[in-house]
Amino acid sequence: MGSPPLMTDDTGTAGEGRWEFNIGLINTERRPGARLTEGPVLDVNYGLGARVHLNYELPYLRLSETGSPRQSGLGNSALGVKWRFVDRGEKGLSVSIFPKVEFNNPGSSAADHGLVEPGTNHQLPLQFQRTVGPLTLVGKIGREFGAGGDGWSYGLSASRHVTEKVEVGVELAGGAAVGFHRSQLAANFGLAVDISESCTLMFSVGRELHNHDEPRASLLGYAGLQWRR
Repeated sequence: MGSPPLMTDDTGTAGEGRWEFNIGLINTERRPGARLTEGPVLDVNYGLGARVHLNYELPYLRLSETGSPRQSGLGNSALGVKWRFVDRGEKGLSVSIFPKVEFNNPGSSAADHGLVEPGTNHQLPLQFQRTVGPLTLVGKIGREFGAGGDGWSYGLSASRHVTEKVEVGVELAGGAAVGFHRSQLAANFGLAVDISESCTLMFSVGRELHNHDEPRASLLGYAGLQWRR
């Protein structure tokens, strides 16, 4: 289990010539005096080969803050390429790299309204995955370079199938400034339910354990579906 519904992405790819659509119906974070919601969120992947896929993401954002009018609009677009360059079989170690560039949409006023950071953000994360007994373990570490400052992102998750069609997972995920003097860390629980061979329902719920940059999120929630063809 990776992202979505968790925040820590796994090493999986869509498959050669195949499409994978992750449609987030709601992705929300609630903080004292503020609530930011993404929904719908479009996350499209297309497999260029068995180990490579292209990715495009675009969310619609709504921000509610106490004492201010609600703001809404398109969030940033993100383009990425995931390459699983180590693949030692279904239960062996796999490693992938997933560079992304996130940018303000032309003509969008989302940055002016405080919905997104202005400018372009580059992400360079590595993902690691290994099956140990019934558990699938996933780790992520990455650098981010943006107009608002550079930093790190990281995560660690463990998931398992409780039935053939139901998978559960837990994770710790967050980010930090380059010198690790400011950081954020969240705990999350995820659930994925296959309702057909091509469609999966996905849910997660969690909260931040600490945040040195803004008030700690008391609720993180996601609900969506994945469709494969």
